[in-house]
Amino acid sequence: MLDDKKFKDLLGKPRIENYAYLIAKNRPLSFVAESFQKIVLNIEYLNVDNNYKIIQFTSTNPSEGKSTTISNIAYLMAKEGKKVLLMDLDLRKPKLNRVFDDVESASLTDYLTGKASMDEIIKTSRELDIDYVINRESSTAVINLLKSKKLSDLLSLLREKYDYILLDSPPVESISDALYITKLSDGVIFVIGYGQAKKTSVKDSVESLRNHGANVLGVILSQVEMKRKLHTYNYYYLSQKEKRKKNRF
Repeated sequence: MLDDKKFKDLLGKPRIENYAYLIAKNRPLSFVAESFQKIVLNIEYLNVDNNYKIIQFTSTNPSEGKSTTISNIAYLMAKEGKKVLLMDLDLRKPKLNRVFDDVESASLTDYLTGKASMDEIIKTSRELDIDYVINRESSTAVINLLKSKKLSDLLSLLREKYDYILLDSPPVESISDALYITKLSDGVIFVIGYGQAKKTSVKDSVESLRNHGANVLGVILSQVEMKRKLHTYNYYYLSQKEKRKKNRF
């Protein structure tokens, strides 16, 4: 159980970058965990026709809470009985190895460069009941790996094995990697860290995703400091297109 100061630091600024701490698991009755649960429910409503199995998570800048968000969502999906794979597609600054405290497993880069098999890179967290694929910083040409047929073939194969494949991808503004990853996903969820990115930068990032053919499903506002009756941490918004289609919010 976190004391009040640590809990406040986790939600606001400065925040503790303890990626292995999942609030949905450790504080399931908190407002934050409930907000993550609402995100999962919205994704389920959105995915009623099972069109969105591979979902990419990205942001404008680093450190906007993307890896923490995707890990909590994956955990809650698994709790609902879904078969979930969490894959780190940030080949430059991977984070999911910290979530699972795993620095020894074969990585996605190992698979793409022929150093490991598919079975060797997919690991299972017994504690969280989800499968995952970690990564390490790559010295190889990153764009070539992301555009490789081997990666697209891998995701096509895994699509048949999982209910959801959640892709933790790099931010949009600093590098172009996230734009290549949109070609591999069915939809994109955009994470905005409260106070972390300028409004114009967020708008430009979302427009850039759409210009590259991304289906932006919605956004998540993260890192909001809760004050009194403010219980809006990580609230999920459907895109206008999907709101009209599903008539839900």
